Amino acid sequence: MSTSLIAAEPPGDIDRLYAYAAWMLGDRALALAALRVAIASSGSGPLLARLPALRTSILAQAARRKQSPVRVRARLDDTLRLGTSLSMKMGPTALRSGVRRLPVLLTGFMQTCLIAAVQALPPAQREAFVLLVVLDLPEADVIALQGEKIKGFSSVKSRMMRSLGDYIGPRCGHLHVKNPCQCPNRLQGALDQNFVQLPEHETPSEVYESGVFSDLRQLFAALPPLRLAAAVRGSLEG
Repeated sequence: MSTSLIAAEPPGDIDRLYAYAAWMLGDRALALAALRVAIASSGSGPLLARLPALRTSILAQAARRKQSPVRVRARLDDTLRLGTSLSMKMGPTALRSGVRRLPVLLTGFMQTCLIAAVQALPPAQREAFVLLVVLDLPEADVIALQGEKIKGFSSVKSRMMRSLGDYIGPRCGHLHVKNPCQCPNRLQGALDQNFVQLPEHETPSEVYESGVFSDLRQLFAALPPLRLAAAVRGSLEG
Protein backbone atom coordinates (compact mmCIF):
# COMPACT_ATOMS: atom_id res chain seq x y z
CA MET A 1 0.00 0.00 0.00
CA SER A 2 1.27 3.44 -0.88
CA THR A 3 2.13 5.54 2.15
CA SER A 4 0.88 8.73 0.52
CA LEU A 5 -2.60 9.94 1.33
CA ILE A 6 -5.39 10.90 -1.00
CA ALA A 7 -5.43 14.16 -2.86
CA ALA A 8 -8.33 16.58 -2.68
CA GLU A 9 -9.44 16.21 -6.29
CA PRO A 10 -12.25 13.76 -7.14
CA PRO A 11 -11.30 10.32 -8.45
CA GLY A 12 -10.73 9.98 -12.18
CA ASP A 13 -12.32 7.50 -14.56
CA ILE A 14 -9.78 4.73 -13.91
CA ASP A 15 -10.40 4.95 -10.16
CA ARG A 16 -14.14 4.93 -10.72
CA LEU A 17 -13.95 1.87 -12.96
CA TYR A 18 -11.89 0.17 -10.27
CA ALA A 19 -14.43 1.17 -7.62
CA TYR A 20 -17.22 -0.32 -9.71
CA ALA A 21 -15.38 -3.65 -9.90
CA ALA A 22 -14.39 -3.62 -6.22
CA TRP A 23 -17.88 -2.84 -4.92
CA MET A 24 -19.43 -5.42 -7.23
CA LEU A 25 -17.06 -8.27 -6.33
CA GLY A 26 -16.14 -7.43 -2.73
CA ASP A 27 -12.59 -8.55 -3.55
CA ARG A 28 -10.20 -5.77 -4.53
CA ALA A 29 -7.48 -8.03 -5.96
CA LEU A 30 -10.03 -9.63 -8.29
CA ALA A 31 -11.33 -6.17 -9.13
CA LEU A 32 -7.91 -4.95 -10.23
CA ALA A 33 -7.32 -8.06 -12.33
CA ALA A 34 -10.67 -7.64 -14.07
CA LEU A 35 -9.97 -3.96 -14.69
CA ARG A 36 -6.62 -4.71 -16.32
CA VAL A 37 -8.25 -7.13 -18.76
CA ALA A 38 -11.14 -4.78 -19.53
CA ILE A 39 -8.89 -1.79 -20.20
CA ALA A 40 -6.69 -3.85 -22.49
CA SER A 41 -9.74 -4.76 -24.58
CA SER A 42 -11.69 -1.49 -24.47
CA GLY A 43 -8.97 1.05 -25.17
CA SER A 44 -9.23 4.71 -24.18
CA GLY A 45 -12.32 6.80 -23.66
CA PRO A 46 -14.58 8.24 -20.94
CA LEU A 47 -16.11 6.23 -18.13
CA LEU A 48 -19.37 5.34 -19.88
CA ALA A 49 -17.51 4.21 -23.00
CA ARG A 50 -15.23 1.87 -21.04
CA LEU A 51 -17.78 0.55 -18.58
CA PRO A 52 -19.62 -1.96 -20.87
CA ALA A 53 -16.49 -4.09 -21.38
CA LEU A 54 -15.85 -4.20 -17.65
CA ARG A 55 -19.51 -4.92 -16.86
CA THR A 56 -19.48 -8.09 -18.97
CA SER A 57 -16.68 -9.60 -16.90
CA ILE A 58 -17.83 -8.29 -13.53
CA LEU A 59 -21.46 -9.37 -13.86
CA ALA A 60 -20.37 -12.88 -14.87
CA GLN A 61 -18.06 -13.11 -11.86
CA ALA A 62 -20.70 -11.66 -9.53
CA ALA A 63 -23.21 -14.27 -10.71
CA ARG A 64 -20.71 -17.09 -10.07
CA ARG A 65 -19.89 -15.71 -6.60
CA LYS A 66 -23.52 -15.12 -5.62
CA GLN A 67 -24.31 -16.15 -2.05
CA SER A 68 -27.38 -16.20 0.14
CA PRO A 69 -28.00 -12.73 1.65
CA VAL A 70 -28.66 -14.43 4.98
CA ARG A 71 -25.24 -16.12 4.92
CA VAL A 72 -23.44 -12.93 3.85
CA ARG A 73 -25.01 -10.92 6.65
CA ALA A 74 -24.56 -13.63 9.27
CA ARG A 75 -20.84 -13.85 8.41
CA LEU A 76 -20.50 -10.08 8.64
CA ASP A 77 -22.30 -10.02 11.98
CA ASP A 78 -20.05 -12.78 13.29
CA THR A 79 -16.95 -10.89 12.16
CA LEU A 80 -17.86 -7.47 13.51
CA ARG A 81 -20.29 -7.75 16.34
CA LEU A 82 -19.40 -10.74 18.47
CA GLY A 83 -16.81 -10.78 21.21
CA THR A 84 -15.26 -7.96 23.19
CA SER A 85 -15.44 -4.38 22.00
CA LEU A 86 -12.16 -2.49 22.39
CA SER A 87 -12.16 1.27 22.14
CA MET A 88 -9.16 2.75 20.33
CA LYS A 89 -8.53 6.47 20.73
CA MET A 90 -7.83 8.58 17.66
CA GLY A 91 -4.11 9.12 17.23
CA PRO A 92 -0.91 7.36 16.16
CA THR A 93 -0.89 3.59 16.37
CA ALA A 94 1.90 1.02 16.13
CA LEU A 95 -0.38 -1.54 14.45
CA ARG A 96 1.45 -3.24 11.56
CA SER A 97 3.42 -0.15 10.59
CA GLY A 98 4.26 3.24 12.07
CA VAL A 99 2.92 5.03 9.00
CA ARG A 100 -0.54 3.54 9.41
CA ARG A 101 -2.23 6.11 11.55
CA LEU A 102 -5.51 5.19 13.19
CA PRO A 103 -7.70 7.29 10.85
CA VAL A 104 -6.31 5.31 7.91
CA LEU A 105 -7.24 2.04 9.61
CA LEU A 106 -10.68 3.34 10.53
CA THR A 107 -11.35 4.55 7.00
CA GLY A 108 -10.17 1.24 5.56
CA PHE A 109 -12.42 -0.56 8.04
CA MET A 110 -15.43 1.59 7.13
CA GLN A 111 -14.85 1.04 3.40
CA THR A 112 -14.43 -2.72 3.85
CA CYS A 113 -17.52 -2.99 6.05
CA LEU A 114 -19.86 -1.12 3.70
CA ILE A 115 -18.53 -2.96 0.63
CA ALA A 116 -19.17 -6.25 2.47
CA ALA A 117 -22.71 -5.19 3.39
CA VAL A 118 -23.52 -4.42 -0.25
CA GLN A 119 -22.50 -7.98 -1.24
CA ALA A 120 -25.79 -9.23 0.23
CA LEU A 121 -27.72 -7.53 -2.58
CA PRO A 122 -28.50 -9.62 -5.71
CA PRO A 123 -26.10 -8.67 -8.54
CA ALA A 124 -28.60 -6.52 -10.48
CA GLN A 125 -29.60 -4.56 -7.38
CA ARG A 126 -25.98 -4.32 -6.27
CA GLU A 127 -24.97 -2.89 -9.62
CA ALA A 128 -27.80 -0.37 -9.55
CA PHE A 129 -26.67 0.72 -6.09
CA VAL A 130 -23.01 0.99 -7.07
CA LEU A 131 -23.74 2.98 -10.22
CA LEU A 132 -26.34 5.25 -8.67
CA VAL A 133 -25.09 5.80 -5.12
CA VAL A 134 -21.37 4.95 -5.07
CA LEU A 135 -20.42 6.31 -8.50
CA ASP A 136 -23.21 8.91 -8.47
CA LEU A 137 -24.14 8.38 -12.12
CA PRO A 138 -27.33 10.04 -13.40
CA GLU A 139 -30.32 7.76 -13.08
CA ALA A 140 -30.95 7.93 -16.83
CA ASP A 141 -27.45 6.55 -17.51
CA VAL A 142 -27.96 3.71 -15.02
CA ILE A 143 -31.29 2.79 -16.59
CA ALA A 144 -29.70 2.78 -20.04
CA LEU A 145 -26.75 0.64 -18.90
CA GLN A 146 -29.00 -1.93 -17.25
CA GLY A 147 -31.54 -1.95 -20.06
CA GLU A 148 -34.34 -1.22 -17.60
CA LYS A 149 -37.53 0.73 -18.06
CA ILE A 150 -38.14 3.67 -15.76
CA LYS A 151 -40.96 1.92 -13.88
CA GLY A 152 -38.93 -1.28 -13.50
CA PHE A 153 -35.89 0.60 -12.26
CA SER A 154 -37.97 2.41 -9.67
CA SER A 155 -38.88 -0.98 -8.21
CA VAL A 156 -35.24 -2.14 -8.25
CA LYS A 157 -34.16 1.06 -6.52
CA SER A 158 -36.81 0.75 -3.83
CA ARG A 159 -35.91 -2.87 -3.07
CA MET A 160 -32.18 -2.26 -2.88
CA MET A 161 -32.50 0.76 -0.59
CA ARG A 162 -34.99 -1.02 1.67
CA SER A 163 -32.86 -4.15 1.86
CA LEU A 164 -29.68 -2.25 2.75
CA GLY A 165 -31.51 0.06 5.13
CA ASP A 166 -33.12 -2.85 6.97
CA TYR A 167 -29.69 -4.38 7.57
CA ILE A 168 -27.41 -1.39 8.12
CA GLY A 169 -29.98 0.89 9.77
CA PRO A 170 -30.22 -0.82 13.18
CA ARG A 171 -26.52 -1.76 13.29
CA CYS A 172 -24.26 1.00 12.01
CA GLY A 173 -23.16 3.73 14.41
CA HIS A 174 -22.88 6.13 11.48
CA LEU A 175 -26.68 6.06 11.16
CA HIS A 176 -27.61 6.25 14.84
CA VAL A 177 -25.36 7.09 17.74
CA LYS A 178 -26.84 4.30 19.88
CA ASN A 179 -26.41 1.56 17.29
CA PRO A 180 -24.10 -1.29 18.41
CA CYS A 181 -21.47 -1.22 15.65
CA GLN A 182 -19.15 1.72 16.32
CA CYS A 183 -16.01 1.67 14.17
CA PRO A 184 -13.49 2.55 16.93
CA ASN A 185 -14.94 -0.16 19.17
CA ARG A 186 -14.85 -2.87 16.49
CA LEU A 187 -11.60 -2.06 14.72
CA GLN A 188 -9.25 -4.20 16.79
CA GLY A 189 -11.38 -7.31 16.41
CA ALA A 190 -11.70 -6.70 12.66
CA LEU A 191 -7.92 -6.35 12.35
CA ASP A 192 -7.37 -9.52 14.37
CA GLN A 193 -9.58 -11.39 11.89
CA ASN A 194 -7.84 -9.88 8.83
CA PHE A 195 -11.16 -8.35 7.79
CA VAL A 196 -9.90 -4.86 6.94
CA GLN A 197 -8.72 -4.52 3.34
CA LEU A 198 -5.85 -2.07 2.79
CA PRO A 199 -4.47 -3.32 -0.54
CA GLU A 200 -0.99 -2.37 -1.66
CA HIS A 201 -2.39 -1.29 -5.03
CA GLU A 202 -4.55 1.43 -3.45
CA THR A 203 -3.76 4.84 -1.99
CA PRO A 204 -5.20 4.95 1.55
CA SER A 205 -7.29 7.76 2.98
CA GLU A 206 -6.95 9.23 6.45
CA VAL A 207 -10.24 11.14 6.11
CA TYR A 208 -12.27 9.06 8.54
CA GLU A 209 -15.87 10.22 8.69
CA SER A 210 -16.79 9.87 12.36
CA GLY A 211 -20.19 11.57 12.16
CA VAL A 212 -23.75 10.31 12.18
CA PHE A 213 -25.68 10.66 8.93
CA SER A 214 -29.39 11.07 8.34
CA ASP A 215 -29.74 8.36 5.69
CA LEU A 216 -27.90 5.79 3.57
CA ARG A 217 -27.20 8.14 0.68
CA GLN A 218 -25.46 10.64 2.94
CA LEU A 219 -23.44 7.87 4.59
CA PHE A 220 -22.17 6.46 1.30
CA ALA A 221 -21.58 9.93 -0.14
CA ALA A 222 -19.34 10.75 2.85
CA LEU A 223 -17.27 7.57 2.49
CA PRO A 224 -13.86 8.36 0.94
CA PRO A 225 -13.73 6.79 -2.54
CA LEU A 226 -11.39 3.95 -3.44
CA ARG A 227 -8.29 5.20 -5.27
CA LEU A 228 -5.55 3.27 -6.97
CA ALA A 229 -1.92 3.96 -6.15
CA ALA A 230 -0.39 6.41 -8.62
CA ALA A 231 1.98 3.81 -10.11
CA VAL A 232 -0.84 1.32 -10.64
CA ARG A 233 -3.09 3.95 -12.20
CA GLY A 234 -0.26 5.04 -14.44
CA SER A 235 0.29 1.49 -15.67
CA LEU A 236 -3.39 1.24 -16.57
CA GLU A 237 -3.53 4.61 -18.27
CA GLY A 238 -0.22 4.05 -20.08
